[in-house]
Amino acid sequence: MSGLTADLDAVAAAGGYDDTDAMVEEAVRELLRRRPELRLSLAVEKYQSGAVSLNRAAELAGVSVEAFKDELADRGIDRDAGFLTDAQRDDHLQTFME
Repeated sequence: MSGLTADLDAVAAAGGYDDTDAMVEEAVRELLRRRPELRLSLAVEKYQSGAVSLNRAAELAGVSVEAFKDELADRGIDRDAGFLTDAQRDDHLQTFME
């Protein structure tokens, strides 16, 4: 067990958490609450990867959909980011149908 893992386990136990995952989840939530720019970047990344919709990404970022669209434009990210091309969609559909 690494030193970091042991420390995380000790902090989780001392803090009354059920497990290390619960403690890390709370720590990440607090980090994102304190650093809105990181929260926005996370939402952009999730949107760009296709993990969330535009509306959900804006919600995660804590901004309006219009403000999120502006942020994407400011970062030079196409609104099609994260979506499949027609060819990719056809490939996925073909694989699914087999």
